[in-house]
Amino acid sequence: MEFSKGSQHLDIAHNAGMHGEGRPRAGGPDFSRETEATTTRIQRVAICSVGELFGGVERHILGILSGLQAQGVTTLLFLFYDGELAAQAREQGIEPVILPNRNRSLLTTSRRLARILEQRQVRIVHVHGYKATVFCALARRWYPFAIVKTEHGLPEPLAGRPVLALRDRFYRLLDGAITRMAGVAVCYVTEELQAHYRRAHSGLRVTVIPNSVAKMDRRQSQHPLELREDWFNLAIVGRLDAVKGHHLAIEAMASAGLPPDLHLHILGVGPCEAALRTLAESRGIAHRVHFLGFRRKVYDYIAHCHVLLMPSLHEGLPYTLLEAMALGTPIIASRVGGLAEILQDGVTALLVAPRDVMALAQAIVRLHDDPELRRRLGEHAQRLQQTRYSLEAMTERYLDVYRDVLSTAGWPLP
Repeated sequence: MEFSKGSQHLDIAHNAGMHGEGRPRAGGPDFSRETEATTTRIQRVAICSVGELFGGVERHILGILSGLQAQGVTTLLFLFYDGELAAQAREQGIEPVILPNRNRSLLTTSRRLARILEQRQVRIVHVHGYKATVFCALARRWYPFAIVKTEHGLPEPLAGRPVLALRDRFYRLLDGAITRMAGVAVCYVTEELQAHYRRAHSGLRVTVIPNSVAKMDRRQSQHPLELREDWFNLAIVGRLDAVKGHHLAIEAMASAGLPPDLHLHILGVGPCEAALRTLAESRGIAHRVHFLGFRRKVYDYIAHCHVLLMPSLHEGLPYTLLEAMALGTPIIASRVGGLAEILQDGVTALLVAPRDVMALAQAIVRLHDDPELRRRLGEHAQRLQQTRYSLEAMTERYLDVYRDVLSTAGWPLP
């Protein structure tokens, strides 16, 4: 993990994960020295996010909550919506604090947040998203605490919705300004994101911590009825937005000469669903493109499909990818963002250029016709996930960041 401030770079756990080394490389301040500040156990951490939708960010939060619990850390979860994330947190034994989601209650809600943190003596809050950042930064007016923030992806344009796009841009500008003013420590899930935010976060303490998942056992999943045994089942998992490339997968499915047993299963909901249904119908393949909506047991589909497709136009480090790797499912992905950073073409996945429908169709046919290649890609990807992207390693890296920002602030470790 690279932790830096300004022009100073400190290499620590990320390099241990990526290169199998237990010690940092030489050079830079000794961030990893074995002192009381780095070995004392963090006892309490709060996490704050919106919680309105359920996707990669929310799966990250559930993972870090689980990882912290396993380390004996008491966790507190603040959300602005009582939705799927709240429900799954309760299944993990965590009762979230649901804050009002109205922006006009900004000061009142921030004061309440501060009061709860003070009552619980929590000095570190890990935020996800600009709304959480803004509310937590304001809460520090009443109670001092350190903020760590994770950037999960690039800003996504809201095409066709100019008013919402303008509002979203305003909030992102506000988020950036408050992030700098509050001296937030920023974590990125990919190197690409760190490069994207380099200017916006200049002077802040920053690091790259890849997303990670717990070990998964394919044998514990059930075979979904929708994935018929006589079909070759492709799956896409994620929100139905243009950036995820569902339309490219449908166009690839409509290519001439594809095997007739190919079926595409689309799991998720989103604003592009109607347009994607229309596209499948216009290409004459609606009978081979199945819209399954939101499924809680998404792992069953990832585990038992023949190939997971990720034809995204850009990506951070999606949990769907890591879960497929953990389950040994072969992957075809665009050569973008975190997908390109961790996957190797022909070794752990087949990579294609973004927007290249022909290359995507050819990759699908290649895996359809070569079960040995599917097996080899799945095994290599699973081995990569287990050695470099484990939940335990990610949790330790975040604990290192928590310790460092608290030590820098001069507060005792809670």
